[in-house]
This record gives sequence, structure tokens and C-alpha cells, in this order.
Amino acid sequence: SGLEQAAEKVGIQKNDELKPPYCLGLVLSNEAVSEAERKREEAGGRIDAHPVSRTLYDIGCLFLDNLFEGRPIQRFWFLETVARIPYFSYTTMLHLYESFGWWRAPELRKVHNAEEWNELHHLLILEALGGNLAWSDRFLAYHAAIVYYWFLLAVYLCSPRIAYQFMELLESHAVDTYGTFVQMNRARLKALPPPTIAVNYYTSSDLYLFDDFQMRTPGTRRPPCDSLLDVFQNICEDEGEHVKTMRACQEYAVQGTPVVSPHKEQATEPTPMTASEKRKLWQSWAAAVNEANCVLEDGDDL
Repeated sequence: SGLEQAAEKVGIQKNDELKPPYCLGLVLSNEAVSEAERKREEAGGRIDAHPVSRTLYDIGCLFLDNLFEGRPIQRFWFLETVARIPYFSYTTMLHLYESFGWWRAPELRKVHNAEEWNELHHLLILEALGGNLAWSDRFLAYHAAIVYYWFLLAVYLCSPRIAYQFMELLESHAVDTYGTFVQMNRARLKALPPPTIAVNYYTSSDLYLFDDFQMRTPGTRRPPCDSLLDVFQNICEDEGEHVKTMRACQEYAVQGTPVVSPHKEQATEPTPMTASEKRKLWQSWAAAVNEANCVLEDGDDL
């Protein structure tokens, strides 16, 4: 009936177990994710975040654990919807700074654009798996994204470092979550085919932006995409690269260390000239200019 369809869309009524993502048979344990995070922090991977950032992060994790219990694909879709937003906020503030003549960082904007492009394809993959079917999930995700966008604008205005640090917290959590998910569902994921959007993204001939958000030599990472297991392992590795990039952005904000495209690092730099070579080049140029501008009058000697 119409009422039953409406109830299913807003998540009031149980969804059809024969449709994705429910028919995929995938699981995720909140306790296992927390354990993975604890082990990472004990091994030296704890992020020394601002107390306010840590508190907001803990509240967000508690919210996700309770809202998406038993619904891992929907949880990932929600996370990827929100995960794109910081790069929109960062780019907005960088445009503002440049428009006012305060600060110009084109390479930073380029990196953020590549990061957002990567997160967009994570989102498209999860939509292909049915992660956005419930109206209630879409309502919460879109409104949370709007609030998050304006929140990060204010944070970035006060401290770009803290804004990047907060994103490092979220990306580290994503690594823990996806890693745990892969471990718990390895056999099942290996038996399932990858979505078309994932194959197109990870095996495309045009992977310039794919290389550009990573802190590694371009072309050294070309992941396989033969099963759903490959897809989620690739996403997990992507999130790990985002963690590295956010750390580099914090160093840029504090120390002024440039965050540049890895492609730029591969460019051939000209060999520096010695002082004598520069002098000879200048003399050659000066002689050419003098000869071109020399006009002899009648009676002048050469």
C-alpha cells in the first residue's frame, strides 16, 4: 500500500530483505571498530586534537554507532556524504583569502579538489549499493552536511590547522571502520561483483586526479577492482592517503611547508647555473643588444 511504501522510505518499516543493501548480507561491529581505533592509538597513531574537536568527534561516533547499528552500507553512505564537505569549506575559505589579497595557495586548492573528487566516487559507489534508499538517511545526511559546512568555515577562519586536524580525526576513523568492515566480511565481499562506477573509477585511463590527492609518486598505485572486496580495500587505502594529506596540510598551516601536487615533484628542474656561467650569459646578451642597436654615422670608425 501507499502507507507501507511511505513508511519504508522514512525508515519506519523494515525494508525488503531481497533488495540491496540488505540482501548483500554484510555486517559491522561497533565494538570491533572501537577496538581497532584503540589499537591504532596505542601503537602511536593517536591524534593530538584540540579538546573541543575530540569531544565533537566522540559525540559524532556515538551518534553513528546508534543510528546505523546493523546498517553498514547506509553508515558508509552517510560518512561519505559528510566527508566531502570539508574540501568545499577549505576551498571556499582559500578563495576568500585570495580575493581579499591575504593569502594565495593554488596548489592547496588543487589538492582539495582532487580529494573531493575521490570522496565523490566513494559516495557514488555506496549509492550504487543502495546506501541512500531511506528518506530519513538522506534527510539527516544532507542537513548534517549543511551544518558541517558552515561550522568548518568558522573553524578555518580562526585556525586552518584545527580545521585540518579535525578532518584527520574523521579520516582516521574511516580507515578503522573500513578496515574492520573488510576483515569481518572478506569472504562475502570477495564473492560479490564490483559496481560499474567503481570499475570505471579505479581502472580508468585518466587517473590524474586519483594520483593528485595522494602523498606518493604518481603511477605507483593502480589498485585492482575485480570484486567488492577490492572496492572496499581501495576505499580504505584512499582514506589512509587522506589522513597523510591532512597532516601535510597542518604542516603547511603551521610551518609554511608547501603542499604541492605529486606531479609537480616529478617535473625536471633546471640545473642551477654558476656565477661565471651567469656572467658569460649576461655578456653574450649585452653584446647582442649592443650590436643590434649600433648605428654607424658617416665618418665613424668601426
